[in-house]
Amino acid sequence: MKASLTYKKVSEDSVDLLFTVTNTTDEEQIITFRSGQRYDYVLYKDGQLIERFSEGKMFIMIYEELPITPGESMDFLIPLQNLEPGNYKVKVWLADRDWPTLRESVEFTI
Repeated sequence: MKASLTYKKVSEDSVDLLFTVTNTTDEEQIITFRSGQRYDYVLYKDGQLIERFSEGKMFIMIYEELPITPGESMDFLIPLQNLEPGNYKVKVWLADRDWPTLRESVEFTI
């Protein structure tokens, strides 16, 4: 399994992140979500933590197992809006404790 993260600037103060998880193995893999949360992230501006996606949020209680066949991907579009000028770093990871290595980071400037 492999994770990737890209960004696209959509306005002067906004970017869209695309977090993708791909099954790079030869066997079907299972992603298990234990709530409505599919991913989490932390956002830093000029080296200072300014946001954690899950902080202060409540997610629906649900248990869902999603099979991913070899070569298949799951995409998560993450909009970041109303950003002030500065240098940003974001770290994104899958909200499945069975896949702790499915995380990526990217840096961008507004």
